[in-house]
Amino acid sequence: MNLITKNIGLTESERYLGKLCEKSFLSLWSYPGLFKKAGQELCDLLVVCGDDVIIFSDKDCQFDCDKDLELAWARWYKKAIIKSANQAWGAERWIKQFPREIYLDPTCKTIFPFALPNPESAKFHLVIIAHQVSKVCKEHFGGSGSLMICNDDVFAKEIGMPFVIGDLDKSKTFVHFFDDTTLDIVMENVDTITDFVSYLSKKELFLRSGMSVMSAGEEELLAYYLKNVNEQDEHDFVLPKENINMISLDESFWENFKINPQRIAQKEADKVSYFWDHLIETFAKHAQEGTEYFKQENNLSVTEKILRFRTN
Repeated sequence: MNLITKNIGLTESERYLGKLCEKSFLSLWSYPGLFKKAGQELCDLLVVCGDDVIIFSDKDCQFDCDKDLELAWARWYKKAIIKSANQAWGAERWIKQFPREIYLDPTCKTIFPFALPNPESAKFHLVIIAHQVSKVCKEHFGGSGSLMICNDDVFAKEIGMPFVIGDLDKSKTFVHFFDDTTLDIVMENVDTITDFVSYLSKKELFLRSGMSVMSAGEEELLAYYLKNVNEQDEHDFVLPKENINMISLDESFWENFKINPQRIAQKEADKVSYFWDHLIETFAKHAQEGTEYFKQENNLSVTEKILRFRTN
């Protein structure tokens, strides 16, 4: 008998996101379609592992190509960017205020299986998946179709340049936006909870460092991050030693990085970690289904802590 019964997502894109996250973050820490009240959704997917809480929102908003480009962008931006960010911030507030009022089902009969981290120590990461824009972006500008990223305040508003997004509100938790081009790229290259939240956290610090940043897409930022290491030998957005005030990353960053022989060798070396993922997921599945050979009181919580220790 399953101890945990999860949703799988209402739409094709939500189901796809659920599969991606379960593959990268493993099933014990990845929960699609959570609710805060009867019939009121909290978020499309939640990942909780230790002090890290990742809130995902999957938005499929049509881009009206029949309208003037700037008008179409402004309307899409309000629906897919502003509205989605407000929902993500709202989910963050709810989790902080009502951590024991999060449910796996729309009738709110099945509570979230683990205690969430203390709000004082919790690290929240907000991720919006914005669909229906990459194809239009590619038609207008060519390239990969990924949304451009700039931390200038003008791009925190819908009146900014079409297909460029920025830091929406520096007084709130940073919101990351992936599109149909960059979702798979990011999830395939920082494909553990530790690696994923490290990338998000350091990207946030980079874009809020005071340095002006213009990137042709999320994949360019990812390439810059994976290419450089800091003094602690961790991947990071290492700033040049020269006295500069702006960094610009064009599309060649990702294209050149992914075919670099050192990167290819690194990806090959990472394959050994997939064995551990498979082993951890096997134990996680048995824990969720109540089919472990040796059981004890609070078995699921105990197993989660043990397996979480191994993932780190």
